[in-house]
Amino acid sequence: MFIRMIGVFEVRDEAGQDRTPRGAKARALLALLARTPGHCRPRRWLEARLWSDRGQEQASGSLRQALTELRKALGPLADRLTSDRDCVALTGFGTDLSDMAGAREALARGREFLEGIDILDPGFNLWLVEERQRVAVELAEPRPPLPFALRLADLPEGTEAAIARDLAAAIARLAAEYLLGDGARGLTGDRLPGGLDLQVEGAWSEDRAYLKVRLVDPVQQKTLWSQRLVASRVLDGRGDLPPVVFEATEAQLM
Repeated sequence: MFIRMIGVFEVRDEAGQDRTPRGAKARALLALLARTPGHCRPRRWLEARLWSDRGQEQASGSLRQALTELRKALGPLADRLTSDRDCVALTGFGTDLSDMAGAREALARGREFLEGIDILDPGFNLWLVEERQRVAVELAEPRPPLPFALRLADLPEGTEAAIARDLAAAIARLAAEYLLGDGARGLTGDRLPGGLDLQVEGAWSEDRAYLKVRLVDPVQQKTLWSQRLVASRVLDGRGDLPPVVFEATEAQLM
């Protein structure tokens, strides 16, 4: 069984015969189940989305009528729709959303998710708005990674290579945590065509570095984020150097 959800809603069997129910709420019921992870919902949940303006007994009766209409429309496929006293489930079907390229093309041509299913129920309309947003996110083309440049001024004379490597790795982790976190949401290639620069400045002593790290838009020379930190190394009893330890950091979005 195939369910088309982008554009005009329709249901077809394996032979291509149209099995679309005529009633808007029967169609909506199929859509609600098809878009549910696991494709099973409690009866009360479905009633709250399609008959939220009715009392419990009346809503339950309306759901039973919709299920009867659906089974009649599905004909030999009626066994794909199962129900008990608590839940309703849908099995053995596929949708056009599985073909992401085709679904993206349909959206690009101006088609919408669940076109023509007009139901005057606030519960369903809220679900429809949220689901259209969710589908748009699912079908969005993945953005290419932002270009990233790491630029450090010359380290002081006598700096050991191991210390420089550890410091660079720690700073890279720091920047990556920001780029992958909430602070960088909304930063796109369109807004930052020149990529991002990671700039580090500060002072260095034998066992301690006082640093300021900045993420900079190199085109506008605008600081997007900065953090001050202290990195320290302390000799242990054997004279070995432990990993860099960061002290008292504070992030700031500019």
